[in-house]
Amino acid sequence: MNRRYDLDWLRVIAFAILMLFHTGMAFSSYDWHVKNFESSALIDWLIVFFHQWRMPLLFFISGAAVWFAMEKYPTWRYLRERHTRLLVPLLFGMLVVIPPQVYCERLYQRQTYSSFLDFYPTVFTSGSYPQGNLSWHHLWYVPYIWAFSMITLPLFAWLRSTPGRTVLARLQRFLQSPVALFALFVPSAIIEILLRPFYPGDSNDLVSDWANFTHKLSFFVIGFILASTPRVSDTIAVHRRKFLLAALLSLTALLVWFSHRSSGPWTAASLRCLSNFHTWMWVLAALGFGRKHLNFNHRFLRYSTDAVYPFYILHQTVIVLLAMQIVYVDMGLWSKYFIILAGMSLITWGLYELIIRRVNVLRICFGLKPKHRPVAAAAALAEGGPGLPLDGAARARLNPLGAEAARKAMLGVLAVLLCTSSAPARQGTLLPVTFKAPSLSGNIMGVADAQPAAVYLPASYASGTNRYPVIYFLPNFDTPIWRYTSGAFQRFRLRQAVDGLIGRGAMRETIVVIPNALHILGGSWYRNSRLTGNWEDYIAGDVVRFMDGRFRTIPEARARGLAGHGIGGTGALELALKHPDIFGAVYAMSPALLDEAGIKEFTAAGDAQAPRWEELLRKWANLDGRGRRNEFRLYIQKCLNSPSHAVHFDGLRLSCLAAGSPDLSLPYPHIAFPLPQRDARSSRERVWGEIMGNWETKVAAYNRNARRLNSITIEYGRDDEYEWIRRGSGYVSRLLDTMGVPNTLTVSDGGHDGTLGARLETGMLPRLSSALRGG
Repeated sequence: MNRRYDLDWLRVIAFAILMLFHTGMAFSSYDWHVKNFESSALIDWLIVFFHQWRMPLLFFISGAAVWFAMEKYPTWRYLRERHTRLLVPLLFGMLVVIPPQVYCERLYQRQTYSSFLDFYPTVFTSGSYPQGNLSWHHLWYVPYIWAFSMITLPLFAWLRSTPGRTVLARLQRFLQSPVALFALFVPSAIIEILLRPFYPGDSNDLVSDWANFTHKLSFFVIGFILASTPRVSDTIAVHRRKFLLAALLSLTALLVWFSHRSSGPWTAASLRCLSNFHTWMWVLAALGFGRKHLNFNHRFLRYSTDAVYPFYILHQTVIVLLAMQIVYVDMGLWSKYFIILAGMSLITWGLYELIIRRVNVLRICFGLKPKHRPVAAAAALAEGGPGLPLDGAARARLNPLGAEAARKAMLGVLAVLLCTSSAPARQGTLLPVTFKAPSLSGNIMGVADAQPAAVYLPASYASGTNRYPVIYFLPNFDTPIWRYTSGAFQRFRLRQAVDGLIGRGAMRETIVVIPNALHILGGSWYRNSRLTGNWEDYIAGDVVRFMDGRFRTIPEARARGLAGHGIGGTGALELALKHPDIFGAVYAMSPALLDEAGIKEFTAAGDAQAPRWEELLRKWANLDGRGRRNEFRLYIQKCLNSPSHAVHFDGLRLSCLAAGSPDLSLPYPHIAFPLPQRDARSSRERVWGEIMGNWETKVAAYNRNARRLNSITIEYGRDDEYEWIRRGSGYVSRLLDTMGVPNTLTVSDGGHDGTLGARLETGMLPRLSSALRGG
């Protein structure tokens, strides 16, 4: 049996791309565990491109590897090898490698844990991710390969029998035709057409991921079949340029398709056919060029073949740990990317080279076979030399990552950093900053008083002495800063958007600030509370003082604008009306404003949730303070991370009560629902209406203030999913008119956040900037 070195090379290359891919996720517009405030459109494009065919290629190679394993081992040994090399590393990864990732993610979400030791027991008590903390994260590939190996064993064993080999020979003859190879996309396309409407996402959880599961299974099975004969591989190599051309043409067709989006069942089916054709063409092109140019052995390949599995298991945890430190540093995006990439490579290689490959227990935990001789001697024997200690020159020859290679790699990284550190001319800067917020000190929930913010500075800021007006933007409930700066809302990127507006003359040069509003309860509602901290004072005091003290702002109310989205829009409107001495204009986007009917609806929803909350409080009654804190923390985490809209709103109502009417006479968490049996309806409605309603009182208080806002704008989407927001926005605008307060009501296309990116760029930013004075 001849070893397929080309498949070994492709496996190593595919996993190397995976490491580039995961490093890029922190700098993309897609959700990930830890995010940079700024993202790259190029990284987005590369992620989408590689995602199309990278994992299918790996599953194909894994299926091919099964053919060679079954050639080499009897069935019982093959099964033992599958269990040992897949399930043992998976269990080790879930208990040791993955928990630091989840811990960093919870800290990034502003969850409160005093240390990793405080967090680690929740891995076993909180349930599965994302509501809980037990996960296999990027290791999902391992249980899928194990499941595929078990499911296909009867089929593969039969194909290796005498009757099965007859069928296999026919398949092999059929697949030697280029036309048949071009048609390989049909099984995976049919799978997606039938199952994607019911399982649209890739959850990677094995139990509710049937479209993704069967789609990848098709590549695994075809990989096994194609590996059974070198003739098919030779045919693929002969036609490799045709496959590459087809891949490029189908990529062009996909780009054209997505630039002219349409909908409908036939359109979706056609898109899935085109997408699977595109995937298979890249897979076949990679296999063909690999067969032609990579079917050779090399000491780097021998080293990498063993190293790639431990690298795969470790790399994402190292990336996340590094990203937690790097994303808040004031440094260019590409500098951060290459520092994390270089750091991940060196740390992972060091752990593998110095510890994992030298300790047999760890070798087994990372899917390697145990060694029974010293590593250096075994390496020397593998090279054909004596089993003696090696001198420096011999080590350099044996080690593919020797001193010279490491030196060249580091020089290359430094050259890239120098090239990417300097920004092009006339480009603004998006700074991550962290500052002390005394208003949040001493709160009962343990919310930190060191808070991050994203600060946009115009291009002229670095070269002049001018002072600038400032827009303060308040995020929605349970929404991190990066979603407004890094492309999560229809690829809206704050720096690029403001640069473009200023460059076109649609917006004056303005500093834009997005302070953090995320904490253990998802959001503060921008009110002062003993439970979560004084968030009104934080915005109107700490954030403004920090900006005026560190940056060249115009420190006057007329030069400060306040805006927000969702609950942030509610907070912006209320804070601006209360503090016209601090802010000069306000722009509330899709604000949670309640009229009388909306208050009744919210009260009814609270009445339905109240008994469930009372039952939880009874369940926690006998726990000590620490136990109640842990149980509440896990409960609110499950609410906020639930895919269920109703469960998510359970968390929202709890945060509303914690901000608006905490009851410190009760045990922790000091939150009580107003119950129908013990509170009059008017009393319950007053509790819910205090934050999002009661606008007559709030506007009357504003009218008693001698200071006036330059501009008040309320804006919502005409198709907003929350009818009470559309109704409440109109109600508050009319109330302002009635009470003699000038304001503008704007109705935009789209829903609550379905077109938010365009509304920010064409609405809020230029309009609010034009309402500011000074400068």
